[in-house]
Amino acid sequence: MFQETIVQINNGAAVAELSDALTKVVAAVRETGKSGSISLTLKVAPASKGNTDVLLVESQVKTKLPEPERGMTIFYATDNNLLVRNDPKQQMLPLRVVEFDQQPRELREVKTNAQ
Repeated sequence: MFQETIVQINNGAAVAELSDALTKVVAAVRETGKSGSISLTLKVAPASKGNTDVLLVESQVKTKLPEPERGMTIFYATDNNLLVRNDPKQQMLPLRVVEFDQQPRELREVKTNAQ
């Protein structure tokens, strides 16, 4: 009975949504190696007060996709509560790029008296 009923909810839209959700969860599980889930909630209510022979069925599909690992970034807080990447309490070194135009020299082999 359930299989026949679920196919008829929203003219098959619930089954299509479940199928799409399953595809997304499977892809995310394969990508992350973590578990995911799908939840189907069916809300059944009478169509009108006092008449329980006519019922309204509402479906809701929820997915919980596994989250990929996220890295962390170090920031420093300034006196104005802003986040910056360089420590404002540490002096900056005057680093610069040095151009080097000299061609590499040929390596020489050194012979040793091995015993």
